[in-house]
Amino acid sequence: MLVAAIERARTRIVLIAPGVWPDVANCVAEAWQRLGPGNVVVVLDVDAEVCRYGFGSMEGLEVLQKVASEMGESIGHESGVRISVVIADDETFVFSPTPKQLEAAPEDTDLSATSRAKVNGIVLSNPPASLERELGVGLDQEADRTIGLDPLSEEKLGEVTQDLKQNPPKNFDLSKAVNVYNSKIRFVELKVTGCSLSRQSASLPKHLIKVLKGNTELGDKIENSIQLLDDKDKLINDPELSEATIQKKREDIEEEFFVLIPHIGSVLRRSDIPKFEEAFDELNSSIDTFAEQVEAGLRSHFTETAQKLADEILPDVMLDMPDHWRRRVGIDPDHDRVRWMIIDDLEKAFGDPMSRTNKMAATKVYKDVTYEMLIEPKFISLVAEKFPELNQVEEYSALPEQTKDQLDLGELYE
Repeated sequence: MLVAAIERARTRIVLIAPGVWPDVANCVAEAWQRLGPGNVVVVLDVDAEVCRYGFGSMEGLEVLQKVASEMGESIGHESGVRISVVIADDETFVFSPTPKQLEAAPEDTDLSATSRAKVNGIVLSNPPASLERELGVGLDQEADRTIGLDPLSEEKLGEVTQDLKQNPPKNFDLSKAVNVYNSKIRFVELKVTGCSLSRQSASLPKHLIKVLKGNTELGDKIENSIQLLDDKDKLINDPELSEATIQKKREDIEEEFFVLIPHIGSVLRRSDIPKFEEAFDELNSSIDTFAEQVEAGLRSHFTETAQKLADEILPDVMLDMPDHWRRRVGIDPDHDRVRWMIIDDLEKAFGDPMSRTNKMAATKVYKDVTYEMLIEPKFISLVAEKFPELNQVEEYSALPEQTKDQLDLGELYE
């Protein structure tokens, strides 16, 4: 529409916009040469971010800067412009430009036979007098102009060019695909920590290790550490609440809500997030209850284990007393006192049960699809296989050609 109107223009062209794409820029350049100096006004937000957002391109800006220089005129710079106005003779277009980094243009949407393209602006006849004055195309021309008063210099253009070379705009189609993916799915990492009691052990005091290894029965079972719980303990395998049931709850959540994409991670449908959050909270509630039981259970278990070990190794300790104990127990030590010293040192080695239960928790981390992922064809194919409903992303990567009927201007602006 803009190109057609600009080509028809015989008296004046006004363009104010955040940025400009080459098709419109080339058309304005031709009109500028045809209409001559003083009949074309161009005001843009000359900023690298404008190009990165997808409001226009450096190529379009350079086309207009070149023709402005040839005509002995300049492009006006107006920071922060986010609405576009094009005046071609007595036709006025006021519209919201599309940030291509975020979404497809109105004409790029998938249209059914009964739907219309999205409308993002209006077409007027003569522009309002106040707008003409502010743009400097009214009766008093430049005297009333308030928009785009700063001329674009070659220095400013060079700064923007250098900025875009260092941090160029990303592929707009892929960026839109990122938004589509992220509106449907999220990567999620679910962890349960501190609940694997069967794997927990405690380092034994060095002065007792020598004695333990010298014990024929215990030496083969105990190295430098001792397993805190065995597989027969209720805290490990109780069907009501135990390490096994916590692990099962986690596995059930993963099976119900997650889709595993090999070598990439687990993916969750956004529509399932509320139910997943409920299941996650229930898992953490179970872990809290389990932690209370573990703390109480470990206290009694530690005491029982320390007493049992003390009884078994007491004779060996009496025969091979640790040097630093001899000063405390004397030449003829009391057996009962030495036994309690063994128990005390073992319980210290086992640690405070609360320090272990404090680490029990379920955590979740959400992550979004990144631009870099979509560059990998393998990622696209794997996600498409697991989530067939996301095939619509292909419409953004290769937009279907619109028919003449779909782009009928009379329909859009009747």
